[in-house]
Amino acid sequence: MARYILRRVGTMLLALFFIVSATFFMLKAIPGGPFASEKKLPPSIEENITKKYHLDDPWYIQYRDYLIRTAEFDLGPSYRYEGRTVNDIIADGFPVSAQLGFVTVLISIVTGISLGTIAALNRNKFHDYFAMILATLGFSVPSFIVAFILMYIFAYKLRLLPPALWGTWKHLVLPAVSLSFVPTAVIARLIRSNMVEVLQQDYIKTAKAKGLKKTIVIYRHALRNAITPVVIYLGPLVTGIFTGSFVIEHIFAIPGLGRHFVMSIQNRDYTVILGITVFYSLFLMTMNLAVDIMLTVIDPRVQLVDEKR
Repeated sequence: MARYILRRVGTMLLALFFIVSATFFMLKAIPGGPFASEKKLPPSIEENITKKYHLDDPWYIQYRDYLIRTAEFDLGPSYRYEGRTVNDIIADGFPVSAQLGFVTVLISIVTGISLGTIAALNRNKFHDYFAMILATLGFSVPSFIVAFILMYIFAYKLRLLPPALWGTWKHLVLPAVSLSFVPTAVIARLIRSNMVEVLQQDYIKTAKAKGLKKTIVIYRHALRNAITPVVIYLGPLVTGIFTGSFVIEHIFAIPGLGRHFVMSIQNRDYTVILGITVFYSLFLMTMNLAVDIMLTVIDPRVQLVDEKR
């Protein structure tokens, strides 16, 4: 396993290098600069700012310096927030995004597994059709549409939950539920299809013939094998939730990393755009590696490539 992990880490670093390079040159190709605005700055001030942030250096010098700083985990200063670095912005925003993401993943897994299991155990019955209709709706409706509907019903009409901002657990409910619709639908369909197949296996019939309780057969034997595709899906799930949260955080005015990313694009704060892109890329690749390792723990039949040699 150690050799496999080292190989994956090497691949991750190579991928990160290409991501940093591609993002850097794409931002350089965008017309305008971080200090461009409707009100033009005096030439002397603009020159001083350009020198301060070394924007007057040749592109290859800027590229080299950025690669060196990134390797040292220094993502540079923000162009728009005076006195703040990109590291500070990530340190402030990511815990909020992580909290939202964790609750969303928890809702998605619990609800999706429950719906999928109910549908599989009641195949071609009302419960099955109802669960799959909910899953289809989850696929069909974008998260930002769900966000506005939930905000209108529970915040403005019923006044049960706050419509926006951040502070208490109540502020988590609407954005987390909005983000969980699509992953819940995916998990429900995965669990249903795999549970139906697992329930027809010989070892399940043998367990029933031995007189084991139905709950033990379902949760200890059937669900454990049917849940493997969900574990595989955890990597894309986390990716979808964290990238999807950019819009949701902006809608609900949540001070997370996604909102900072959207604002940095609007403000042409290039260092923040680069820094958050690098951070999320590294985070998501690490999550994918963790999911692969977790899969071998849950299902002993799965082996990592280097363990077969």
